[in-house]
Amino acid sequence: MLSCAKLPLSFDPVDLQSDLDRVFPEDWVRHFNDRYFEGDWSGVALRVVGGTSKQLYSDPTNSEDPVDTPVLARCPSLRHVLQALECSVKSARLLKLGSGSRILEHRDYNLSLDDEEARLHVVITTGPAVDFFLNGERLDMNPGECWYINANLPHKVHNRGETDRVHLVVDCKVDDRLLSLVASAVGQVEAPAAFGQSEPRASAPEALTQFCELVFEDLGLQEPLREAIDKDLFRKLVVRLGAEHGFYFNERDVEDAFRARRRGWIERWLKT
Repeated sequence: MLSCAKLPLSFDPVDLQSDLDRVFPEDWVRHFNDRYFEGDWSGVALRVVGGTSKQLYSDPTNSEDPVDTPVLARCPSLRHVLQALECSVKSARLLKLGSGSRILEHRDYNLSLDDEEARLHVVITTGPAVDFFLNGERLDMNPGECWYINANLPHKVHNRGETDRVHLVVDCKVDDRLLSLVASAVGQVEAPAAFGQSEPRASAPEALTQFCELVFEDLGLQEPLREAIDKDLFRKLVVRLGAEHGFYFNERDVEDAFRARRRGWIERWLKT
């Protein structure tokens, strides 16, 4: 399971910070997760279903297309970021953690490369006194950088500095473009075909089948899979090893393979 990755994208921090001057004090609204923070945690929606800048919560069951809010219309640099991502953006927000404030440790769900939707952070303002911990490890992110964060893992933030920490937080569909960006960021993962090329990437079921064939020929891959007795751990391990070898599918695809009774090749991995 990949916890995070610094993507091969960078943006001018000065331009991003200048857009913050175009966000008015009345645009910011208190974050809806009152139980998960202490102090000042607020946000502004930039692209969301309904197009309302004060709508921070994005309903995952709503299939309507997101709409740019009036605040995004005032922010050319932030619009440039969303265009440069070239991903299918489901929601985009500015999130601000005030000086002395903290976000308590929590997990989000169904927000990783293993799911249909993943979360990106573009850093606008931060400092050395901002402590961001992901899965128990401190993560240093600098202004202008773009990071993939596995939000399913436990994470917390403490702003011990004297200035606000502001990130552009983007939730986007896991597609070829995003997988290509992540593959370029982590050296051990073979990058898939470039987004938009005529040669299509294998569908998830096809990729899973191809990975299974590789496993049958590779004793080194068989060993860790045989040791994963727990089914949940087994599914996660299959997804991670698949991505490391250029085969992209998620845990749901592996589970569907079980349910469809295509168990022969899977059970071979579990035998001791």
